[in-house]
Amino acid sequence: MISFEYRILSEYKIKKAKIDTLSNSILSHTDPKGIEAKEALKFLDVLIDEIDKFYVAHSEILSNNGKRPHPSSRLPETKQWNENIESFYEKNPRRRPRK
Repeated sequence: MISFEYRILSEYKIKKAKIDTLSNSILSHTDPKGIEAKEALKFLDVLIDEIDKFYVAHSEILSNNGKRPHPSSRLPETKQWNENIESFYEKNPRRRPRK
């Protein structure tokens, strides 16, 4: 049986991958000022809004498992999230992401 926490973490990972894939395809597009790229940027904004809402809704679980908001997120960092993330990495030093 899949736990609720694992489901949230997996869904967050999928959402981040979608945003990264779309942003990479926009950057490598042959005509970056074309209609396709502009429409893709609009869709990217929708995806970023969606992941921000998801992070706010499940911030307790995500921050307790060392997950920060996506780098292109528009969310302001809170003190509680940073404390949860740092305590997670103190308990699990090998899981700290590379810089």
